[in-house]
Amino acid sequence: MKHIAIRKHFSCFTTDSKAIEGCEFDEKMDQLDDELRALFEKYGLTLLEQESRFIPMAKMSLCHCERCGHLMIDRDKNPARFDNDPLYSDLTFVVRDGGTHGGQVLCEACLPTSHRWGHFS
Repeated sequence: MKHIAIRKHFSCFTTDSKAIEGCEFDEKMDQLDDELRALFEKYGLTLLEQESRFIPMAKMSLCHCERCGHLMIDRDKNPARFDNDPLYSDLTFVVRDGGTHGGQVLCEACLPTSHRWGHFS
């Protein structure tokens, strides 16, 4: 099963259950955190916290917009979105709504405004 991992600074990467269970991402994320701390310090900032969540892509209908690549929920397949789960409340502006139009899966910004999930529709 594929999952999407979302960190508090709102980056993401695609992984699978085997890599999660084997903690294969831990070393990569530890290295990233070390590099981010150094970069933040260069600008007088301190990296205080980071967090990763693993969200099953198929179950939540998560995908990337075929036009712009932004992370989105295909609302045609998952009209409930995150279903008001507090675990995902801070992701509502990072993970866009979207749906299918003209044979493509598009985020709300790329959908025409006439589409039910289109931006400002």
